[in-house]
Amino acid sequence: MRLKALAALALLLLAPVPAHAFRLVPIEMEFEPSGRGATQIFRLENENRDPVAVEVKVMARAQDPDGQDVLTEAGDDWVVFPEQVILEPGQNQSVRVQWVGNAAPPVELAYRLIAEQLPVDIGKAPPQGGQVRLLVRYVASLYVMPQGVRPSVGIVSAGKAADGRLELVVRNSGTSRQILREPTLTLQGGGKTVTLAADQLEGLAGENLLAGTTRRFLLPWPAGLAAGSVTASLKVP
Repeated sequence: MRLKALAALALLLLAPVPAHAFRLVPIEMEFEPSGRGATQIFRLENENRDPVAVEVKVMARAQDPDGQDVLTEAGDDWVVFPEQVILEPGQNQSVRVQWVGNAAPPVELAYRLIAEQLPVDIGKAPPQGGQVRLLVRYVASLYVMPQGVRPSVGIVSAGKAADGRLELVVRNSGTSRQILREPTLTLQGGGKTVTLAADQLEGLAGENLLAGTTRRFLLPWPAGLAAGSVTASLKVP
């Protein structure tokens, strides 16, 4: 019984300590490269009973072939005020975000706004040894949109991957992002044509392709399509 009690106590000491809750709204914002539209307002909300310290920053965003973010320093292209704030219980705080970079970029520019709880205990004793701090982190999307930008998405290649799935390489060669909403994929091979709707394209439908990005998608090999070389076309409304 003593061993069981000690084991239960150890589990309690190692249990995660709930993080102080806050929210960032909205989670996506478009900016004009100059003028009044180059400044937008976000809001931090603390609905918890404890104060929380939050840091806000902007990171430049690219995508790897699997769609994962590649974040780098944004340099001096953005002004964020305030960058750090202590939110009291029930407090809302406006955060002004301003683009001060290129006033006429040739393509849409993508960034992330990150609001992250700092590991600071405000007015409370620090956690005891063995406790785990879970810190809240919000990631919003920022897009700097010059006039006249357009997406242009097409298939670079299609074929059978080593694991037997269909491998599609898709490139957005346009000047703005493209959300693959309700896509239709047409495949031809072995004298047969197969058309797949959005509900058959899990893993591709709804994905975001940033301007100038090349993405790789792996999908189940379509039934009825013979193994071998295929050609593919993708349509997005």
